[in-house]
Amino acid sequence: MSRKAKQLDCDTESLQQLEALVRSKKSEFRLVERARMVLACLNGAAIRAVAERFQTTTNTVIFWRDRFAQAGVEGLTDMPRSGRPTRYDTEFRDTVLRLLDMPPPNGHSRWSGVAIANALQVSDDAVSRLLRREGIRLKRSYALPNSVEAVQSL
Repeated sequence: MSRKAKQLDCDTESLQQLEALVRSKKSEFRLVERARMVLACLNGAAIRAVAERFQTTTNTVIFWRDRFAQAGVEGLTDMPRSGRPTRYDTEFRDTVLRLLDMPPPNGHSRWSGVAIANALQVSDDAVSRLLRREGIRLKRSYALPNSVEAVQSL
């Protein structure tokens, strides 16, 4: 025999916020779905029926119902996650920026992402991600003509 679901109570302000969230065209889809789940629970629908309606598990419905009961509408948003720790820290950033102030290696007229990566013995993807994040765009190198007349015509 199944257990009786907890009765979910809500004040009128939270109910209005939930309904506004459901009607909103600019809200995230998953946030709207969570609000719809909570509204269905508030209207007295069985948890299993709500789970089937939203094609999810009963545990998911219970999770969001309980989060709403504890934190209100703000509880329906995702909590920050730790994520993967950064592999290259501010020391790496400072090293790359210092290296850009130095003259480029022999045979190069300017620094390139590959040249920086080779000098620091890191991947060129890590260097390009850092440069992109810092808003630094290295100029593309091109071959200059060997003759003086051709250079003067540029």
